[in-house]
Amino acid sequence: MADDNGPPMTITMVVCTVASFFFMALRFYCKQMLSTKLGVDDAVLAFSWLLFLVFVIISIHTTQYGLGKHLAEADLTLLPQLLHFLPIGQFFAVLAVAVSKSSFILTLLRLVTQPWQKACLWFMLATINMSMLSISIVQFFQCSVPPTPGCVNGDHVIGLGVFAAGYSAVMDLVLTAFPSLVIWNLQMRFQEKIGVIVSMSLGVIAGVIGIYKSTTIPYVARSSDFTHGTAIVLIWLVAEVTATVIAASIPFYRPLVRRATSARGTKESYGMGRMAGSHGGHSKLGSQLDVKSEFNKSEHTGSDRDEVPLNPKNSMVVCKTEIAIEYDRWSNDAEKGQQKTAMF
Repeated sequence: MADDNGPPMTITMVVCTVASFFFMALRFYCKQMLSTKLGVDDAVLAFSWLLFLVFVIISIHTTQYGLGKHLAEADLTLLPQLLHFLPIGQFFAVLAVAVSKSSFILTLLRLVTQPWQKACLWFMLATINMSMLSISIVQFFQCSVPPTPGCVNGDHVIGLGVFAAGYSAVMDLVLTAFPSLVIWNLQMRFQEKIGVIVSMSLGVIAGVIGIYKSTTIPYVARSSDFTHGTAIVLIWLVAEVTATVIAASIPFYRPLVRRATSARGTKESYGMGRMAGSHGGHSKLGSQLDVKSEFNKSEHTGSDRDEVPLNPKNSMVVCKTEIAIEYDRWSNDAEKGQQKTAMF
C-alpha cells in the first residue's frame, strides 16, 4: 500500500546498518594506522553494532507480519507473530543504544584526569545502562488482554520507556561538554583543538534524535493503529543508534585527516600517535628545528663537552656531535609520553 511504513523502514535500516558499520570499520582502520591496539571501548562499540544488527534483522522480518501497515489492512491472523517478535527486536535495540553510548563514555574515561570527571562518567555509565536494561526487560511483562497475574500496567511501561529514552538523550547532551574539558588544555594548535572538540561532541545529534523519539513513544503506544506507528518509532531508534556509532568513531579519523593534509603539502602536524613516516607524538618539524638551534648555540659557546644533558623542563635534546642518535632517543621517549593522547 502507498501508506505502508514497512518499505521505508526497511530501506532506512539497511542504509543505517551499512553506514554505521563503515564508520566503525574506519575507526578500527585508523587505529591500525597508528599501530594502536584495540581497547575495551572498541570491543564494546563492536558489540553494540552486533546487537543493532540483530535488531535490524528481527524488525525487517516482522514486516511480513504486518509491521508498518495500518491495522485495518494487516492480516489479523499474523498479529500473534508480530506481537511475539516485536518486543524481542526492541530488547536488542534498547541494549544497542545503551552499549553504544557506553563505548563513548569508556573512551572519555581513558582521557579525563580529574576525580570528579571520572565520578560523573561512571555515574552516567551506570544509570544509562540501568534505565535502558530495566525497560528492555519490563516490556516483556506488560499486561495483555486479558491481563495475567503479576503483569505490569501498560501505562507504567510507557512511562518507564519515556523516562529511559529521555534520560539517555539528555546524557548525550551532557557528554558533549566533556571533550572540551579534556582537550582544551592539551598542547595543540587552536584549529586542531576546536576540530577535535567538535568531532567528539557530535553525540548531540543522537541526543536530539533521542529526545524527539521519546516524545513519540506515548502516542504510538496508545494508538489503535500501533502496527503503522511503531515503524516510525523504530526508524528514529535506528537513527539514534547510527548517530551514536558515527559520533563515537569520527574522533579517531585524525590520521586520515593528517594524511590528506600532508598530501597537499602541509609539513606541520601534531600527532596523536604514530603514522607511517612519523617519528613520534610531537611535531616532527618543530623537534628538528629545536635540535638544530641548540646545536648551533653549543658551537658558538665553544664548549668542549661532547653532549649536553637532556633538559627535562623544555623536553628538548641538546647535542653537539651525535644529533641523530639523541633525536631518535628523544622521539621514542616522546612517543611513549604522547601515546595516551593517541587514543582519540
